[in-house]
Amino acid sequence: MKVSTNWLKDYINLDGYTNEELFNQISFHMTEIEEAYPLTTNTNLTIGYVKECVNHPDSDHLHVCQIEIQPGVVSQIVCGAPNMKQGAKVIVALPGAVLPGDFKIKPSKIRGVESNGMCCSLQELGIKEMFVEEAYKDGIYLLPEDAPVGENPLHYLGLDDYVYDLELTSNRSDLLSIEGVAYDLAATLNKKVEPKKFSLEESSKENDVKVSVLTSKCPKYLTRKIENVEIKSSPEFIKARLIASGIRPINNVVDITNYVLMELGQPLHSFDADKLGTSIVVREAKEGEVIKTLDDVERKLSKGDIVITNGNEALCVAGVMGGASTEITSETKNVVLEAAYFEPLSIRKTSQRLGLKSESSTRFERTIDYQRVNRALDYAAYLLEKYANGTVLAGVNGIEAPYKERHTSVTTAKINKVLGTSLDNKEVEAIFDRLGYDYEGSGSYEINIPSRRMDLLPSYQDIIEDVARMYGYDNIPTVLASTNDKGALTPYQKLVRNCRIILSNMTINEAVTYSLTNENDLYDFVEREEEPIKLLMPMTEDRAYMRQSLIPSLLNTIIYNKSRKMNDLSFFEIGKVYTSSSEVMHLAGAFNGLFASSKWQGYKTPVDFFLVKGIIEILFEKLNLSPVFEAYPNLKNMHPGRTAKIIVDGKMVGFVGEVHPRYAHEHSCDNTYVFELNLDEIYDCNHQAFKYQTICKFPSVSRDLAIVVDKNVTCKEICDVIKMTSKKYLTNLEVFDLYEGENVKENEKSLAISLTFEDKEKTLETADVDKIINSILNRLDALLHAHLR
Repeated sequence: MKVSTNWLKDYINLDGYTNEELFNQISFHMTEIEEAYPLTTNTNLTIGYVKECVNHPDSDHLHVCQIEIQPGVVSQIVCGAPNMKQGAKVIVALPGAVLPGDFKIKPSKIRGVESNGMCCSLQELGIKEMFVEEAYKDGIYLLPEDAPVGENPLHYLGLDDYVYDLELTSNRSDLLSIEGVAYDLAATLNKKVEPKKFSLEESSKENDVKVSVLTSKCPKYLTRKIENVEIKSSPEFIKARLIASGIRPINNVVDITNYVLMELGQPLHSFDADKLGTSIVVREAKEGEVIKTLDDVERKLSKGDIVITNGNEALCVAGVMGGASTEITSETKNVVLEAAYFEPLSIRKTSQRLGLKSESSTRFERTIDYQRVNRALDYAAYLLEKYANGTVLAGVNGIEAPYKERHTSVTTAKINKVLGTSLDNKEVEAIFDRLGYDYEGSGSYEINIPSRRMDLLPSYQDIIEDVARMYGYDNIPTVLASTNDKGALTPYQKLVRNCRIILSNMTINEAVTYSLTNENDLYDFVEREEEPIKLLMPMTEDRAYMRQSLIPSLLNTIIYNKSRKMNDLSFFEIGKVYTSSSEVMHLAGAFNGLFASSKWQGYKTPVDFFLVKGIIEILFEKLNLSPVFEAYPNLKNMHPGRTAKIIVDGKMVGFVGEVHPRYAHEHSCDNTYVFELNLDEIYDCNHQAFKYQTICKFPSVSRDLAIVVDKNVTCKEICDVIKMTSKKYLTNLEVFDLYEGENVKENEKSLAISLTFEDKEKTLETADVDKIINSILNRLDALLHAHLR
């Protein structure tokens, strides 16, 4: 919202306040300011009268002009503008003037003729071309005949202005008007607001427009009819204030509706009355109904859109954009003005679906002041009467549901408790008075919320926020919150942090990806397809669903980096996944290329299943959990022979494996390995406390065994039997070789296992170790039919 300081001065006496002081008051007590700037920054300008204009003796397009720059003071200026003429009032930049771009004016000779200044266009004063009327885009700007010679043209045109571009939050719809800003600024400065006063004169002829409303989405729709309007350029002050507001002046009728929109925050629409007729029907659009809007685009409407019709065809998309069929043109003589209140949600949906965003739709979406509608309509009619020479017909026709007042209550004690202040009743009431609240009571207040403050909900919290703004956030004392408990991480937070630290210490990079995904990736790598959560209004279809797995986004991270010549990638992420019934914290990882390498030492460690499985085992060892890995051949998009379930305490807590080669090839991430863990399930597992043992003072003994066993027997089964048999003495078990081939039957395999034994009470003798080995071999033979090679 761009706010003109000159416009604010219509409502508040700002004498004595600098632009910097106003900037601070607005940003400290009202809202953030995105930008603040002077509308123009020119110096040494004057209004001149062209007493004489003759052709340059040495040019076919230049003019030598004698211009009166002060009463009785004439200066010669050479000008090349095609619209320069004798008798014109023009903007003159005198020698010493500095125009935008640090362009300095000084006396010069142009083709041998002396020139003591420059006649200016609006563009040369720094006004963007989009705001300049077509008639003046290729020439200088010609001022009205009553422009006083020798006066400052910027002041005369209203361009000596300072603009504050407010960055508004979605709830502060009251600041989408000059009047609304004036009320809030007046409260901040503890000044009175002078409401705009005007006197509307109606003719004896009655307004003949008949209004019918057939939808509950429009509780108020009012019209006025103005006849015999003159379509012409707007007064200079209206054009200047529209330019300051970022709106292009068009003609007096259109400009006045925009002027009222910016001043009072009430969107208006003007119809050519002769094209409209005398009947207006407000209804919801029919499915597929078509209307050509003011931008000459045919738009297909949907059921639920509100349209203004003449009883047959749609003439306007209510609250969004008018139709071309009733557009105001230079031939328009009679005008019907519309002022209405439309349901905010309906306007928002229509605006988003049609891709049309306007100053009007923005205000309707955020809610307008219901009680200001009538005054805005009368004010616009008054301006058309004054600046378009129109005749306002008697009566306002339309429908109007009664306004429902909103009330809330608050106490001084509650305000002080929430803010940590020590305000007394008089101080609170002084702030209420500044804010324009209608209230009853003292200490305990019943407040009638002003209709212009639609941001205030009927709850005490918004009232307290208003008090805090006016009191000044910087004046609220800073108090350290008191607590009886020592701050510490919860066990669950410790689990998450430990996982992060453990994986980071293994040089795995942490990634943070979007929680939103698309429909195609939604069920990839998911065991059970549960009902997803879909956003009602996603920014893009690629971000329309809440994710159910972390792996697709991690794979996208791998793909993104590989496409930019980055190899040897390892990532992990801790984040939530979502279904319609729950949200769960997951930990996932993705690996591609080499996990470790050294050109100097000449080693390379490629990523494979066992490396990633080893990472999982280290993680669980640090968490004091013992995972079990079981084959998992049927998980979607995972390699059926290189994927395993991860089981702890009999519960599946995740999986690890290789991305299916077909999927990996289609997505340009070949040989990628992933894992995903459910941290909520892991947290619920039985975490045994670490048991510390004294270091054995007796030497250990190692033996290597080559065990021949059926190919269907897993390595884990063999290791479990060995551990079960020799757990009192076994301190380490390591499988270091797998052999299949000569001297081993076709249906068998040979596993080489290294075992380490020690006794904490004595040195193990050879006979003791042999006894242990024999027990192991006997147990392996009995349970697994295994034997020494």
